[in-house]
Amino acid sequence: MLRIPSGASVQAKPFVATHKIVKKPLRRISAGEAPYRNLEDPGLYVFVYDIDLTMVAHADNILLVGNNFKGKTDVTGKLFRDEIKAGALTNGTGWMDYVYVHPVRPNLYYKATYYRLTTGSDGRSYIVCSGNFKSCGV
Repeated sequence: MLRIPSGASVQAKPFVATHKIVKKPLRRISAGEAPYRNLEDPGLYVFVYDIDLTMVAHADNILLVGNNFKGKTDVTGKLFRDEIKAGALTNGTGWMDYVYVHPVRPNLYYKATYYRLTTGSDGRSYIVCSGNFKSCGV
């Protein structure tokens, strides 16, 4: 089961565990339940891709679930999801920086996401991610 510590800090890495993904946690992630979504910092949440880059769970935006993001870029043209997949398949884990929309603040922000390749209880590979938006110093 995917476990995320309660009372998590603004660091994304502690939100991604090495445990098995099962259907119940995927539903709980997509429901935006704690600890998969940090209620004190809404920019810190878990999301999960399958190996084909189809979103299978998203703690902030359920409308993204079921969509495939292969070949889709951020506003700067960076294929960050494809790079996350490549990094996960090569190294198992890593960090990715990109530009993304903040869930509660208007405009675009730099975001750093930690990701980890894991095997679900169904035997399929998943990429579990959690990121946070970088401070703009304001």
